Amino acid sequence: KRFRLMIFKSVFNIESKVIMSSSTLVNVAEDAENRLVALLASSGRPSFVQDCERCLLNGDAAGLLKVIISDIGAMNQLLNGEEASFSLLAALLERVSVPEQEAKLADALASAVETQLKDKSQQLRLLSALYNLRSSPQEKCALLVRMVTLAPALTGRLSELVEDVVKLLDGWSIRLEERRPLYKAIAKKDKSKKQRFMLLILETYVDATQIDNDGLEAAKEAAIGAIRDPVTLFQQQRSMLSSPAIKVLADKPDTKELYALLKIFQEGKLREYRAFNKDVSLSKYDLNEEDCIRHIRILSLCSLAAESEEVPYDVVAETLDVLKEEVESWVIAAVSSGLLSAKMDQIEQKIMVERSVVRKFDMDQWKALQSQLQLWKQNLNGILDAIKQSDLTVTGHA
Repeated sequence: KRFRLMIFKSVFNIESKVIMSSSTLVNVAEDAENRLVALLASSGRPSFVQDCERCLLNGDAAGLLKVIISDIGAMNQLLNGEEASFSLLAALLERVSVPEQEAKLADALASAVETQLKDKSQQLRLLSALYNLRSSPQEKCALLVRMVTLAPALTGRLSELVEDVVKLLDGWSIRLEERRPLYKAIAKKDKSKKQRFMLLILETYVDATQIDNDGLEAAKEAAIGAIRDPVTLFQQQRSMLSSPAIKVLADKPDTKELYALLKIFQEGKLREYRAFNKDVSLSKYDLNEEDCIRHIRILSLCSLAAESEEVPYDVVAETLDVLKEEVESWVIAAVSSGLLSAKMDQIEQKIMVERSVVRKFDMDQWKALQSQLQLWKQNLNGILDAIKQSDLTVTGHA
């Protein structure tokens, strides 16, 4: 019994180009698997051909894959030969009848690529080919982890996949806990994306019972990142305190101080930061005092702006602990950060707030919003009454 196999191209000497997107597969000659065995025979162990022929006669795709993958000599020739031959072997995976066995063999093939090849570009090329051939979302996710780890940098098509990785994983219905290895690999590979993916890792822990040592470590790194730069990812970080993994920090003796500092940067002002015993924390977590002061002043100004539509320069100077002459430069810094939109009335010495982020929204904020809505309602009623009076006056004169 022979296999009808699906691969990118024929096993003959046709140049193959690796692509990351799905490809249309074509039929090859029925004796392609025999050609593959013949190609590898000279490099395999003494019983290699006999073992392969037995599998071919029995229609045992899983057995044939095991024989080839477990033979170091045969795999060495395969991996260093034409890519079409590798694609032919990878296509055999589709003939394995037991899904669990198919997944294990696919993983074994990927591991062979990593362990038996020294050239990383060649490793990536073959893993990309395997990624294209596989249809299982879990397998593709695992292959992405391998490729991200091996890649010297996230460029080209791999970079595009990483940018849309959440949408990709959602489309594949990958469970939250299954996403962690990929998120970790990306965070480790690209420093510019680290904090974004540390936050995504936190989202995979939906309750405290799931949090293991890795989860606690991720919470620590995310907390430090949010303190180090609370501005760039403000919207993504604003609800950090509600994360189950972050809450655990408050209960651990060695991390409760970190949690307290994070809470200040999430909700507090400069006054709370000054009162915090931060001498040990800043050095312990490699935080820069000057940067922390600058960020907490910007955040404090945003809190003031969220509390009132007009903020006197004197109040800003007192809250930020700066000279009155420095207030305008701090307003410019806050506006430049994108967290505040405001104008300065230099004559009246006050800030006219147009828009500001809300750092904390609890019962006090709900009450303030209710009061604001009531005020708008009263003003609107006043306008409507004025219009009615105007209409009556015009009608009376008529």
